[in-house]
Amino acid sequence: MCPVCGMSVLLEARNLEKSYRLGRGRVLHAVSGVSLQVRKGEALALVGESGCGKSTLGRTLIGLTQPTSGKVLFDGQEISGLSDRAMRPWRARMQMVFQDSSAAFNPRRTVGESLAEPLRIHRRHGVRERVAELLDQVGLSQSVAGRFPHEFSGGQRQRLNIARALALGPELLVADEPVSALDVSVQAQIVNLFGDLRASLGVACIFISHDLSVVRQMADRIAVMYLGSIVEEGNGLNVLDRPAHPYTKALLDAVPRPDRALPPPLQGDVPSPVNPPSGCRFHTRCPIAQPRCATERPVLQPSGEGRQVACHYPL
Repeated sequence: MCPVCGMSVLLEARNLEKSYRLGRGRVLHAVSGVSLQVRKGEALALVGESGCGKSTLGRTLIGLTQPTSGKVLFDGQEISGLSDRAMRPWRARMQMVFQDSSAAFNPRRTVGESLAEPLRIHRRHGVRERVAELLDQVGLSQSVAGRFPHEFSGGQRQRLNIARALALGPELLVADEPVSALDVSVQAQIVNLFGDLRASLGVACIFISHDLSVVRQMADRIAVMYLGSIVEEGNGLNVLDRPAHPYTKALLDAVPRPDRALPPPLQGDVPSPVNPPSGCRFHTRCPIAQPRCATERPVLQPSGEGRQVACHYPL
């Protein structure tokens, strides 16, 4: 149970770490000390620049990648470190929607066969009826079940991708940049579809995205990542309208708006996750950094309005 909102916690990460050994003693720190909760039925967005660890975190949370250390709990039970066989019952309860819908399907199988596959693997009954129901849920005709993936547009394939993720009735969807490869008009349709599915099915969602305009429409809460760590987390509108971390503010300032000129961009490049800076990892680019920021790493802590921020001098 979440002590702040009283909602039941569905997924929890505790001090999660994921690193990769690159040889010659080098280690890439993709996820560094992440702790977060996803409550039943809510939508949490993970945002940040490319390479900040969002996708790695998403895959680690649902067991597609094993953490280097730390824990992942689903419905109160630890699932990190489980073998593939032991993980199988949990797979039905959490699914992933991948970014590239064209690569998510076997081109030699009809979409009906692809939708039926997880049902048969998990020995579910009424496969034909369930496939028809899934197509209806994502706004497609039941008659398309006999067609092949190349016969669909990108938006239709993403609908099919979502349908397959829903096949086993999961309680959690992790959607990795689900609309970034689509035209703007189609993006709006998929965003609306996610909203309808959340309302009708009560499924919780983790949206991984770099597009803050999309996140504003999809997320109840937002967690902002920088170089493998969460630097700010809280209610979606609070974070987007009144950012507390200088990095969150820089992300929002970089979004073009017709009523103002873009402010100067952040100085410097994103540091390498192989050799991250000491202290606050953002201090090498932060416009308000102080000497303390270079030596003392800030921890994520409450900062009012139900949010947490990892900054010595929050805005």
